Amino acid sequence: MNLSRIFLIAALGLASCAQPAADDNLTRYVDPRIGTGGHGHVFVGANVPFGLVQLGPTSIPQAWDWTSGYHESDSTVIGFSHTHLSGTGIGDLFDVTVMPVVGEVTCARGTEEDPASGLWSYADRTKEVVRPGYYSVPLVRYGITAEMTATSRVGFHRYTFPAADDAAVIFDLENGGCWDKATETHIEQSGDSRLVGWRYSSGWAKDQRVWFVAEFSRPFTSFEQVSEHYARVNFATTEGEQLMLKVALSPVSIEGAEANLAAELPGWDFDATAAAADAAWNAQLAKVKITTQDEVAKRIFYTGLYHTMVAPSEFCDVNGDYRGADGAVHRNPGHTTYTTFSLWDTYRAAMPLMTILHPDRMPDIVNTMLAIADEQGRLPVWHLWGNETDCMVGNPGIPVVADAIVKGIGGFDRERAFEAIRRTAMNPDRGNGLRMKYGYIPCDLFNEAVAYDMEYALADGAAARAAEALGRGEDARYFTERSHSYRNYFDPSTGFMRGRDSRRGWRTPFNPFASTHRADDYCEGNAWQYTWLAPHDVAGLEACFDSRARMLCKLDSLFTVSSAVDGTETSPDISGLIGQYAHGNEPSHHILYLYTMLGQPWKTAEKVREVLTTLYHDRPDGLSGNEDVGQMSAWYVLSSLGMYEVEPAGGRYWFGSPLFDRAEIAVPGGTFTIVAENNSSENKYIRRVWLNGRPYTKPWIGHEEVMAGGELRFEMDDEPHVWYCPEEPEQYADQRPAAEERLFRSEAVEQEIARVCGLLTNERLRWMFANCFPNTLDTTVHYREDEEGNPDTYVYTGDIPAMWLRDSGAQVWPYVQLCGNDPALRKMIAGVIRRQFRLINIDPYANAFNDGPTGAGEDVGYPGHVQDPWVFERKWEIDSHCYPIRLAHHYWKTTGDESVFDAEWVEAMRNILATLRDQQMKEGPGDYTFLRVTDRQLDTRCHVGRGNPVKPVGLISSAFRPSDDATTFGFLVPSNFMAVSSLRKAAEILSTVNGEQELAAGCTALADEVAAALQQYAVVEHPVYGKIYAFEVDGFGSVQLMDDANVPSLLAMPYLGDVERTDPVYENTRRFVWSTDNPYFWRGPAGEGIGGPHIGVEMIWPMSIMMRAFTSTDDAEIRDCIIALMTTDAGTGFMHESFSRHDAADFTRAWFAWQNTLFGELILKLVNDGKVDLLNSID
Repeated sequence: MNLSRIFLIAALGLASCAQPAADDNLTRYVDPRIGTGGHGHVFVGANVPFGLVQLGPTSIPQAWDWTSGYHESDSTVIGFSHTHLSGTGIGDLFDVTVMPVVGEVTCARGTEEDPASGLWSYADRTKEVVRPGYYSVPLVRYGITAEMTATSRVGFHRYTFPAADDAAVIFDLENGGCWDKATETHIEQSGDSRLVGWRYSSGWAKDQRVWFVAEFSRPFTSFEQVSEHYARVNFATTEGEQLMLKVALSPVSIEGAEANLAAELPGWDFDATAAAADAAWNAQLAKVKITTQDEVAKRIFYTGLYHTMVAPSEFCDVNGDYRGADGAVHRNPGHTTYTTFSLWDTYRAAMPLMTILHPDRMPDIVNTMLAIADEQGRLPVWHLWGNETDCMVGNPGIPVVADAIVKGIGGFDRERAFEAIRRTAMNPDRGNGLRMKYGYIPCDLFNEAVAYDMEYALADGAAARAAEALGRGEDARYFTERSHSYRNYFDPSTGFMRGRDSRRGWRTPFNPFASTHRADDYCEGNAWQYTWLAPHDVAGLEACFDSRARMLCKLDSLFTVSSAVDGTETSPDISGLIGQYAHGNEPSHHILYLYTMLGQPWKTAEKVREVLTTLYHDRPDGLSGNEDVGQMSAWYVLSSLGMYEVEPAGGRYWFGSPLFDRAEIAVPGGTFTIVAENNSSENKYIRRVWLNGRPYTKPWIGHEEVMAGGELRFEMDDEPHVWYCPEEPEQYADQRPAAEERLFRSEAVEQEIARVCGLLTNERLRWMFANCFPNTLDTTVHYREDEEGNPDTYVYTGDIPAMWLRDSGAQVWPYVQLCGNDPALRKMIAGVIRRQFRLINIDPYANAFNDGPTGAGEDVGYPGHVQDPWVFERKWEIDSHCYPIRLAHHYWKTTGDESVFDAEWVEAMRNILATLRDQQMKEGPGDYTFLRVTDRQLDTRCHVGRGNPVKPVGLISSAFRPSDDATTFGFLVPSNFMAVSSLRKAAEILSTVNGEQELAAGCTALADEVAAALQQYAVVEHPVYGKIYAFEVDGFGSVQLMDDANVPSLLAMPYLGDVERTDPVYENTRRFVWSTDNPYFWRGPAGEGIGGPHIGVEMIWPMSIMMRAFTSTDDAEIRDCIIALMTTDAGTGFMHESFSRHDAADFTRAWFAWQNTLFGELILKLVNDGKVDLLNSID
């Protein structure tokens, strides 16, 4: 065994001792071959995270798919270059290429057709080994095995030679990356084992310069300069002899390269260096630890994460010196300088990912960009090795710097940074001057005008956010306004962004499917893709379409239209197509998340999962387009974690669909854990979100919350859900009328609002309570006094100028508890009670009344009937009698005021009792009928206004439900229960206050009779729930099993005090009504709850959600109800009559005071019940 072999075994032993445990060895999941096929263009070789050196093989072809030097379809190797790009669409670098050879060779790139034409060899890919920080491959032509590893600035080679007297290592300074050409090269011997030199070249980077020093592990036998750009270093080798070579690079000088070598790799332990590179990669990969049973997804994820850390790459010597964009050498500026800024690609996901995983590097990156701005007059666009390539459109440097400002990243001068943003945004070059002149870039004056302008607008939006973060109001307003320039391109007639000339005429002819690569109005895309490029102003884009529905319809079509791209020179970057959505190129990357922003997160979930699982895989062609310096992989990383930064410099990440069961992210605050419960390919929809154990009602999470650490937990489901309010306002502005416009003011109510708001920490809940609780007083109460000075109050129900006995009794109910300290409030409520009983005496069958004998109203009655002019609507509803009694009793018990129980009250009770008895139908159907000409079936009664027959069994018939819909079977059970409790309350008042014992006894007797009949006829056996209360019965045996949202309802009976909450029949009923066995229970993406026929199918009434909370004994259920109410108000801060189960923005009645006040009553009850912490647990 020779000494070389002994050294190898010892070194491998040391390396194996340094290997991490299997659980922590994340590099084993990295397959750098993913992306080497198709158009992935990824780098293959040895490097360390963000290192200056990317050491790997370079092949013969110089075509588009070889811009990284490697493609899985080709096994030729011309040498091993020390710099490579990864995933770009343009080739450059490949500096200082080294090739071990045996024998005489032609120093040229050569052609595959002629093996003798160059020094190239085939690589034996069957024995190729590639892993983070290490690369190895046999060179078939020479019988040499080449291995390599790296530090940041040094490439480390190990070649195992056959026995040969003519072994050599060729240095190739001619062949660069594709379009790169050497302009000046130099190489010379410096001792018996060292070479030094430089390579200047021009290509994508017009003036690229790299200096190097190369040191061999043993002296060479001779050194030969071969033509202008090559040198040959000769050796004699024995069989299996290993020769090592270290090549250190510098962007500054040979002296810098020598210092880099001395600092980073002074020794010759190849295996320890490879182990250190592996450890460096593991340390970075370990910043995200995922849990999944899907091994393929794990390989895709960690390979993607690896690809995000190839660049930006360090671009300075170990002493900090670098070569600037001005061509000058700059001494250590106090930060690490970086290069390879593919910003048009990476500002979208790769750089935001950097702010999460590498916040320690971000100050240096920003400082580098600011230095570039000082050196070249503006922030970088696509900066490479000290050169501005100006590749791609817009001002992509602005979003990156603005993002750092908005996210509060330190370590750089924020004011200087904004000045760089402003200077860049005002630079007239690259079409921006035309934009400032015309308000947009005319397509007849500038190529790719739409793309340039839309990217400029997007950057302006980012600048505005940075200005806001710095308190620069004037700048924020200016850039916000200018960020709307893209709207000039929206053509309403086609629904696309379309080129516009300097005379404001449209580009014609126009084909949204057409593409001419880099020679049309777009950039690597077409109108289908660019129409959506306004992530900074989604509301403005929505306005372009005139409505959210139209925008969503157009967005849906993006994924369903033909994937054909028209034209003879179409852009190859339009790839990874689903319809015309092109995931293979960056302008499309945010589009899937627009659905979440527009209130349809299930579509984001569906399409994100589709892209994650079909457009990424673990084979060489596992990317659907160019890797683009980490952007394509960064999209996968962020999206698989369940979030994506849609708005440039938005400072927040919008939710999609997490792919993994668990992910742990190392952040400055500790660990940010993302958990996806019940996650699967079917359960891809987010049902609910929790942040640090608290319910979370936003569709996004802020950067600050992520970096603080904690737990973000997604509950996943197989059905779509909306867990947030899609119309969430930016600010919670007071929605109450101006103080002078409020109809009634109560000091007690105002004080209670202040008290409750002081206890609530959830800003949104405070806002809603402050809006809703006083809404009845603010907008519906008309207080006055009669001739005798008695209070008389008329109460609108909301948007209908009429007083419903039921609604008005419910509307003022929650204020009764505050009467004790507010005489004015007490008089107002007394006025309501007086008015209600006076109206009942006018017509005991009417449910709604005018404010005086105006004759207004919907109800024209039936032929021959003359309706009293006081009556607005004459629908007989039991609850029209019950609610006034309930209010009067509560008022009396709270205040002790008996003044409302005068002769009018007694007369009303006689009328009420007589009406209720009449509607028991013991003496026949009676005189009451109701007919209306209408197209709504339940807005009138069948059988010529008399309704379906009922059998007199002691129950009371109600012609209509509290929803104002006709009953199917006349005995409405919840109203009968309310009649029982109301009659008992009335009997107590009549006996105690009025001394009307006979009338009181009549009320009690009727209550007893109805109560007994309810137990006999209203309880039915359900096959699933057991004994439950029917909604309606007819005494003949027919039953209606359902519940309606309007109160009284079966669900609300304990709230009204009509049954005990612990009543086992009610318990069963409650389970029934809140289930799909109730025909009017609806569940959809927007929420779940009970509706009714009044508005129509699939419409949920918030009242039902409130009643569920009022009657709940489970804090979790109460919390869920509050969340549902908070997220279905369409951003208005008020309750509505109903909302669609599909979309809460599709609601009825923007002004419905009863539901508003009921919401306030619920929050007040929970506060008074000691559940402030429960309310404050909602985030």
